[in-house]
Amino acid sequence: MSIDVIILTYNSAEHLPAAVASVRAQTAADVTITVIDNASTDNTLDVARELGLTPIANSHNIGFGAAINQAAAATQADYVTLLNPDAELGDPKALDAMVDTLSDPQIGIVGTRIQTPAGEPYPNGRRFPSTTLAARHAIMSVLRPGTNSASAEYFGPAIGRPDADQVVDWVSGCCLMMKRPLWEQMRGFDPRYWMYLEDADLAWRLRENGYTTVLSGPAWVTHHGGQSSKFRRNRSLWHHHRSAALFYARTRTGWRRILVPIAFAFLGIRLGALVALNTARRLTASD
Repeated sequence: MSIDVIILTYNSAEHLPAAVASVRAQTAADVTITVIDNASTDNTLDVARELGLTPIANSHNIGFGAAINQAAAATQADYVTLLNPDAELGDPKALDAMVDTLSDPQIGIVGTRIQTPAGEPYPNGRRFPSTTLAARHAIMSVLRPGTNSASAEYFGPAIGRPDADQVVDWVSGCCLMMKRPLWEQMRGFDPRYWMYLEDADLAWRLRENGYTTVLSGPAWVTHHGGQSSKFRRNRSLWHHHRSAALFYARTRTGWRRILVPIAFAFLGIRLGALVALNTARRLTASD
């Protein structure tokens, strides 16, 4: 049994050492770390080399899904595992626990529970939302970020529990594992998703092929969150909304296809409003 842990970096010099250390602390015997860098402008590559790694260095940022696919194709381990550079595996037996979960042939993906650096649980077992719920969540997450009924319904019982695995619709790509044959059968992530929702799309395709997605009980990570996108907020907003449009179009069938243009218009309006608000805040802060 061999495991490859892929860490995709972009200006991740600050957090990468802790992520790598958490992998090296695992009890699993045959673990390889593959770092792939999407054209960082800081010293991420130097840090990776100082850690004894040989990073794959892309000349430009090709996006999250495409870079993960590139790294996975360069490895041969039995299990493909993703770990964000700003996340740390919280238990030395986390990888072993994830492999145990995947011993069930009907499970396609296993993801970890997530906690914040303050130790607070963060929802990771997400639901595939209906059109109505998606719209409510999109509106209420702006008007009342964090605590609102729409977002609570969207995430559902998504925190997980330490004593048992939990079947969910999809899990974040922050930390997940798949068997390599299935990863290759599904052709990894759809590279049309430059960033965001490539994980939801993969889980959707797996469900269409009869596989389930599971949120691990014993495996968890600490995630600092948003480190690659915090300096390019408007660009991140664009990619988030573009991916939401792709996913919505991908998952609507039958008569619901007539709602796709309406959803695109709604997402365009929401994106414009958020970009305007974000730009105004930056201008105000710079005064």
